[in-house]
Amino acid sequence: MAEAEAAARRAEADARRAAAAEEAARLSTRDRAERAVPLALRVSAGWSWRLLVVAAAVYVVVVVLGRIRTVVIPVVAGLLISALIVPIAHRLQRIGVPRLASAFIALLTFFVLIGGAAVAVGFNAANELPKVIDQVSAGIDQVRDYLINGPLNLSQKQIDDLVNSIQHSLSENRGKVLSGVITTASVLFEVLTTILVTLFATFFFVYDGAGIWDWIVSRFPATAEERVRGAGREAWNTLTGYIRGTVFVAVVDSLGISIGLVAVGTPLVAPLALLTFFGGFIPIIGATVAGVAAILVTLVAKGVVPAIIVAGVVLFVQQVEGHLLQPLVMRRAVRLHPLAIVIALSAGAVLAGIPGAVVAVPTVAVINRVARYLAASGKAPPAADG
Repeated sequence: MAEAEAAARRAEADARRAAAAEEAARLSTRDRAERAVPLALRVSAGWSWRLLVVAAAVYVVVVVLGRIRTVVIPVVAGLLISALIVPIAHRLQRIGVPRLASAFIALLTFFVLIGGAAVAVGFNAANELPKVIDQVSAGIDQVRDYLINGPLNLSQKQIDDLVNSIQHSLSENRGKVLSGVITTASVLFEVLTTILVTLFATFFFVYDGAGIWDWIVSRFPATAEERVRGAGREAWNTLTGYIRGTVFVAVVDSLGISIGLVAVGTPLVAPLALLTFFGGFIPIIGATVAGVAAILVTLVAKGVVPAIIVAGVVLFVQQVEGHLLQPLVMRRAVRLHPLAIVIALSAGAVLAGIPGAVVAVPTVAVINRVARYLAASGKAPPAADG
């Protein structure tokens, strides 16, 4: 019995060796060369060329978007604005207002609010500007006295040399400043075009956003339409959650800092509050810049102690935002690591300046949510027990 089992095992081993020899004989020279390469190297090479292809595709897309940014930025801005005002149009439709009229009213309401805020800030700045000029002059004198009589103990000659150096630098760069003004004037037409395209894009997103999305979905194969439609819902929910949460956080930030500015008597409260509000749309960086501007204006206009108080208010508001408002309001909409937010902001600012920094985070948040949805929907559901 044992001899028979041993003979069977030898026969099986001989059969496996014969099969391996036959397979080796069938392999081409290319296959044998491929198998001679270590597995780790083959896997690394496969990942490398695929990553290079993806990077090249991303680069081409970025270059194309950069060339047509005059169109891309207004469309994206219109999409963000529509995410904010679509609920107004929907409420109007629910009470019987026609769809076309509700879109016009929602768009008009938004721009009346923005225009009214801008006019109010302009009047406030015009009224307080003479007083601010006097306060700035007094502040400069205080700084000069501090530099002479304070711990630095500078001489009047050193201060005069510093002022002369600044004036000389400004005079030398006058040509650059003038060229910058000319360049700014030359892009006025582009700015007006951007505003008009933004208006049209916002109106049509509000008026017929569902129809536009249905048309886009219909371009995909029938088997993929449901997943594309679901991805669109996830993207829209993320975008609306982000923009509404950002508006709420920006309003709270501007109110908190405004209270501190009014308490110490800082001038130009309305412009600084508006700067804080718009700074809220650029996470991390925007709030910091707005806070520094408020501190500097207070320092020049009111002195060191009020500036320290404002700095404490700014720090407190930012702590409330970072530890309370952001987790409660924004966590569901933007599930991104802080490092990812910083990288997105940097990339957006490099590619498209301030508009790029504004749209970078919601764009990455939407891509992240859509990718997660597609990955989850592509997995088979678990088998039922029994």
